[in-house]
Amino acid sequence: MEHSQHSASRSTKKPQGWLKVPYVLIFLGFALFSFGAANYYFARILSFSKVPEAVVKSTGNLDIPVEIIIPSIQIDLKVETGQIKSGVWLTSDSAATFLNTSAVPGGGGNTVIYGHNKKMIFGNLPYLSLGQKIIVKTQSGKIYTYEVYQKDFVGPERVDLVSPTSAEELTIYTCWGLFDSQRVVIKARPT
Repeated sequence: MEHSQHSASRSTKKPQGWLKVPYVLIFLGFALFSFGAANYYFARILSFSKVPEAVVKSTGNLDIPVEIIIPSIQIDLKVETGQIKSGVWLTSDSAATFLNTSAVPGGGGNTVIYGHNKKMIFGNLPYLSLGQKIIVKTQSGKIYTYEVYQKDFVGPERVDLVSPTSAEELTIYTCWGLFDSQRVVIKARPT
């Protein structure tokens, strides 16, 4: 009888290591959540790792884009003007954004328009095919038509794709991939 009581008390005791497991799991869960949240935040700001050099001083009196239409993927958006402030690409939450230091349509350089990877903004952008048309309307009512010639899925270090060009082109981009850590960049030429 003494022997059975002794083995019963042994089986109900938990080894000391088991007490540490919940804390380790909580720590790992918190670390994973923090990593994901930080990546989500930094990717969502649509920034590139470096700031491209400015093309123009200011777009204050220039004919800036006010609407972008991509019929093949059902995009018809207002375009607001944005800027890069302390390395962060300021982005509209409800419209596409025109980078105020990029060229205006018809201005002979790289016009950069970007937006969030949301269904109502540029969520369909990754499905745009080469050869498709993009229409940009400006403040004065002019209409510019472009044809897609290049589509890239790149990391945020590829600032060359949004940098100034000597030839006129349109560059549009949004986030893509796990935690939106990549960029979908569409390049189009005037038709």
